Amino acid sequence: MNRAVTAYLAYLEARGFSISSRESSSYALEWLIIFLHERHAVADWRAITQAHLDGFMRHLREHRTRQGKGLKEATINRLRCVVRSFFRWQMRRGRLIHNPAERLTPKQFEYPLPHVLNESDITRLIEMPDIETAIGVRDRALMEMLYATGIRHAEAHRLDLYDVDATARRLTIREGKGKRDRIVPLTGNAAHWLTKYLSQARPELSGGGRHRKGTRRPAPQLASPALWLARTGHRLSYAMIEQRIKGYAAEANLKACVHTFRHCCASHLLRHGASIRHIQKLLGHSNLRATEIYLHLDMEDLKRAVSVLESARR
Repeated sequence: MNRAVTAYLAYLEARGFSISSRESSSYALEWLIIFLHERHAVADWRAITQAHLDGFMRHLREHRTRQGKGLKEATINRLRCVVRSFFRWQMRRGRLIHNPAERLTPKQFEYPLPHVLNESDITRLIEMPDIETAIGVRDRALMEMLYATGIRHAEAHRLDLYDVDATARRLTIREGKGKRDRIVPLTGNAAHWLTKYLSQARPELSGGGRHRKGTRRPAPQLASPALWLARTGHRLSYAMIEQRIKGYAAEANLKACVHTFRHCCASHLLRHGASIRHIQKLLGHSNLRATEIYLHLDMEDLKRAVSVLESARR
């Protein structure tokens, strides 16, 4: 059973799915395998029935965390989607003669609107790094770029040196979601900090840095083409990008992650009069429906403004 899961995860990677999507798929399918082994002693995907999967859904609803809390409906829905997609993939490849997840349809419900910082708070977050250090300049440039372009976490992680043209103020995103390439513009601020990082901080990081005791780390055998480098001179990891931003957010008493910059970029552009079609192209959404959530965010702002106006007249 694990071999099929490994093949499915490789398929997702080949299709350009993000690391977080692949990790959540791996987690859901591992949970399903454990449930099938322990409850039904099933060790073959061909032996799975709809009753098994219905039982797994009940198991998810009855599951309690160490704090005694149940899973959120949105979490259960994501797990349901993973299981359904996995069995559909097996059917398309002729691994199964029937699809036990055919009736395992995702529930339709309103997802909460994304968390967006106001312009003052996002500026405060971006200015948190200590720009007297190479790491600080790197992190400042990274956050300026994320806010200016709204690119995804995985897209930022994969960037190489030749993807940046600070002089022309543009960034090339290669093989974004759905394996689509696109070019996005850079703001003057983002171009300035990228230039500063490339000319000052990155050469220092490419040397490999030093241990606290003063012993030099082994430098990379080959110069890395990666745009964002860690202290070791190798590509800054996907997880570390998230950790750095969450660390700065905690210092600033804010709640933010890498994706927060994407939401802020789109929402703030819309508030300042940008076209929803332009925002769709910038974010790399294939469907306008994915971009329309920012229209709802703007409507929430409008409702709050009207409420304030009504309160002032009373």
